Amino acid sequence: MRSDHTGRARLSSILRIFCAASFIFALIPNARSQSKSDWRHHWDKTLIAAKKESRVVVWGPPGELIREAMTASFKKAYPDIIIEYSGARGGEQAVRIKAERDGGVYSVDVLLSGTTTAITQMKPMRALDPIEPALILPEVVDTKHWRGNKLEFADPSTRTDMVFSTMLKTPLVFNPKLVKAEQIDELHDLLDPQWKGKFVINDPLPSGSGNVTFRWIWRVMGPEKAKDYYRKLRANAALADRDQRRQIEWVAQGKYAFLLAPSDGTLGQLLGRGLKLGVVPEFKDYGTYVTSSFGSAMLLNKAPQPMPRRFFSTGCCRKKARRLGARRWTM
Repeated sequence: MRSDHTGRARLSSILRIFCAASFIFALIPNARSQSKSDWRHHWDKTLIAAKKESRVVVWGPPGELIREAMTASFKKAYPDIIIEYSGARGGEQAVRIKAERDGGVYSVDVLLSGTTTAITQMKPMRALDPIEPALILPEVVDTKHWRGNKLEFADPSTRTDMVFSTMLKTPLVFNPKLVKAEQIDELHDLLDPQWKGKFVINDPLPSGSGNVTFRWIWRVMGPEKAKDYYRKLRANAALADRDQRRQIEWVAQGKYAFLLAPSDGTLGQLLGRGLKLGVVPEFKDYGTYVTSSFGSAMLLNKAPQPMPRRFFSTGCCRKKARRLGARRWTM
């Protein structure tokens, strides 16, 4: 069982990841990898143009804590440039972007979201530009600053969605007044008849935590066992819900005993506000997995402002992540 103190530590860790993993994009469509002798010229030119345009539109995950983590350093470094940040679930933002583009509107520069959104929604609409040609600063392109000594992309064939952080997925949260951790710390525990109608599932159909968790179950169990597990799990659960904040609040309020596949970003913010919840960090029978969550960045094509395009954020990525134990899977 994870205490509320552990929950706050998880929130702090998540925000540190995003602060440490933020980086600078000089978003110039015609830019190419610069040699050591001329990157400074291109960077200075980009700064002048960016200050002239004065703003950049960034869509990312919801919540004021994440907004602050993703924008505060930039605002301090470049007070003359405004970040217009809009937070929402990635799948919903992708739908909005498609609707805008179908109407001939191109309003977004950068999208920070999950890799499922990138591959299943953004890629088919052909709305993304490759990111690498837009990277200018030496500390950004130097792979020694990145985990695994390389830039990571959700889709290596297009290299349009760059992963800048990963985290260990929280598979389940619970109300300590209604259930004990040891009663639900294996996936098969969730099929116990005593929990029928007493827990909620994060809907696996849209992109997000529920989607990735159910794909992970498919992988670790295999297709036949997973299909049987899905049927039994859905029959035992009270409902599958898409409102990621409401799900967690239901559990904290005691309406349901536990939630499968909570959104880590939403969970971290609610724990930080004092919500009392227990956390199952991994299942004893199958473990958990590592995910980028909403820690990947996309550069949208067809700039909303005249070239050179606007630019985004600060810093560089940490080189290595803490080594993870056995039974943890990368999605």
